[in-house]
Amino acid sequence: DVHKVMALGRASERGKILLDSLYKAPLVQIRTVEKVTGLKNPNALLLVAKFEKLGILKEITGRKRNRVFSYQNYIDLFQ
Repeated sequence: DVHKVMALGRASERGKILLDSLYKAPLVQIRTVEKVTGLKNPNALLLVAKFEKLGILKEITGRKRNRVFSYQNYIDLFQ
């Protein structure tokens, strides 16, 4: 997953910060991504969308607001 994130170009620096935080807390919301990365809401949404496209994060609530995203591949390592 680190290699996938590093291939994001300009977003790779903030992506690496997000990925590192996912190792500590594999469930995140957009506001958590904002705090961890220092990004504003629209850019945090874009970064999460990139992570979803790469298969790193998956939305697990099915809601439009207060969505929760899971780093399921990492969680599965402990099951």
